[in-house]
Amino acid sequence: MEKNKTGKYFKYAIGEIVLVVIGILIALQINNWNEARKLQNTIKSVYSIIKTDLLSDIKNIDMAFTEMSPRDSIFKRVINRQMTKDDYENCNDCSFILYGFPDIGLNNRGLKLFEDNRTAFDSHQDSLSIDISDFYAYFNTEIGVALEEVEIDYSDNYSYFKNNKSWFGDYINSVKNDELTNYVLTSDDYMNRVRSFYRLFYHSYLGHLKDYKENALDMIEKINKKIE
Repeated sequence: MEKNKTGKYFKYAIGEIVLVVIGILIALQINNWNEARKLQNTIKSVYSIIKTDLLSDIKNIDMAFTEMSPRDSIFKRVINRQMTKDDYENCNDCSFILYGFPDIGLNNRGLKLFEDNRTAFDSHQDSLSIDISDFYAYFNTEIGVALEEVEIDYSDNYSYFKNNKSWFGDYINSVKNDELTNYVLTSDDYMNRVRSFYRLFYHSYLGHLKDYKENALDMIEKINKKIE
């Protein structure tokens, strides 16, 4: 009788242990599911913010191209020595094409979140996260370098005009000045400055921004497929 009671007790105890283990395993599985769902939500949220950043960047780039496109023809006419005194007198902006340019500040809010959650993305490792990392690494470097070159060139022109030209006050206030008109018409120094700025701004800086926009549109398509 005692043996039978002992056997039943052990069976009951083993059954209880099995139930506890099963319960723990189920709880762990549920916790894993919850963590996986949180991870997916985090990843999708970051992707959505990156998409918003890219759309904003594209809008700003389009605005910069709209603003600077009319000046492109002026630069080309100056470089090809097609401008006349009458052209400068009848064109309000032609003498001031080296004064100022749009600086596009790219949005990096999504990139920062991406980097802050790098562990989550690394554990989830997919082709989109790799593409995004490569995209920002390339364009932030290329656009940053191109912009710095434009800023240095612009600062050099500004400093030279400020320290050497009597018409500088009229120049910074966009006021027509006969000496300034004569300078932009006849000076090889001015011609070289125009050529340099045109190459750095239109070919390099705006060129990289154009490439950024094209690649950003492709990235948005990939993000849409991922978060749908």
